[in-house]
Amino acid sequence: MLNEKLYQIIPSEVCFSCDVCCRFLEEDSPLAPIFTSDEKEYFISQGADLSVFRSREDGKSSQIKLIPSKDFYICPFFETGTNKCSIYANRPLDCKLYPFVLMSNEDRSGVVLGIDMLCPYSEKYFETDVFQHHLQSIIDYVETDDVMDIIATHPCLIGAYQDTVKVFHTLNQDLHYAPPSSNA
Repeated sequence: MLNEKLYQIIPSEVCFSCDVCCRFLEEDSPLAPIFTSDEKEYFISQGADLSVFRSREDGKSSQIKLIPSKDFYICPFFETGTNKCSIYANRPLDCKLYPFVLMSNEDRSGVVLGIDMLCPYSEKYFETDVFQHHLQSIIDYVETDDVMDIIATHPCLIGAYQDTVKVFHTLNQDLHYAPPSSNA
């Protein structure tokens, strides 16, 4: 697991009052968090049940199995009463990055970094100088050798193009989008 700390620009109180992330409309949502093999092994060593993970087509990544909750499906590590994550301190890279996402560009010829504009905070503050400055720290973090190696080893971390994501950077390395399999 990565030791480098990634600064979260969104204040905790905003996240705790939001109803967007960690909730999904479909039980098999392709947007459910992806765990690298090391992250999965760590959580299993900490007592997580192997059954909360489903293997992905790259053979190294796993996606969390969502569970029903009211009209949504949620991550099993999400606490609905508090809107907190029970594994927040050690959450997977996929979650650490959010609302920033790795995805293919529109024609699937490269990998880009974007910001999910469904996040109310991102939508409201994206144009501010502070937020724009933070984008460079996200780029610098993702383009470290350690993170790029993780992405190359776990191509399922690269999601499909989403039109709700505002692209702000194209990654410089030769990475390839891994389309989700229909039976993942």
